[in-house]
Amino acid sequence: MKLKKTRLERTCSQCDKTINKGDMYGQKSKSYPVWETYWSADQRPKEEIPDWAWTKVYFSDLFDWCESCAQPEKEVA
Repeated sequence: MKLKKTRLERTCSQCDKTINKGDMYGQKSKSYPVWETYWSADQRPKEEIPDWAWTKVYFSDLFDWCESCAQPEKEVA
């Protein structure tokens, strides 16, 4: 994972350690698909909503990793 220098104080998603300003950290994002329709609750038809009315929307979530969690030590055999 590529590491960069933080300008903000952050918290590691893996170990809950504080990442101080100026420390190196890694960042990953995860996208979650959700199906939604354009009709509001008042405008919905009484019968089942047709398939063409649904669209897939993605919500993304960012995860910060401290330097020790982002690059674990490799075991030497």
